Amino acid sequence: MKNFGLPKTTLVTGYTWVQMGLTSYPGSGLVQNRFYNGESLGSIVHFTDHSSIWIQETFNTTSSIGYTWSR
Repeated sequence: MKNFGLPKTTLVTGYTWVQMGLTSYPGSGLVQNRFYNGESLGSIVHFTDHSSIWIQETFNTTSSIGYTWSR
């Protein structure tokens, strides 16, 4: 994972993420193991030092959004 700042703001940061491995896809009553690799690009909106929302796009698969809170 590589985080990077965006110019002229501390409220929003970006990140990239590369992942790979074996995964199983169920289909037609069979489970097929396949090699998977994916690249993601996302941004994080920081509300406070302890809470943020992240938005992520994984190319060729899914989009995600989530909330993070920490102490």
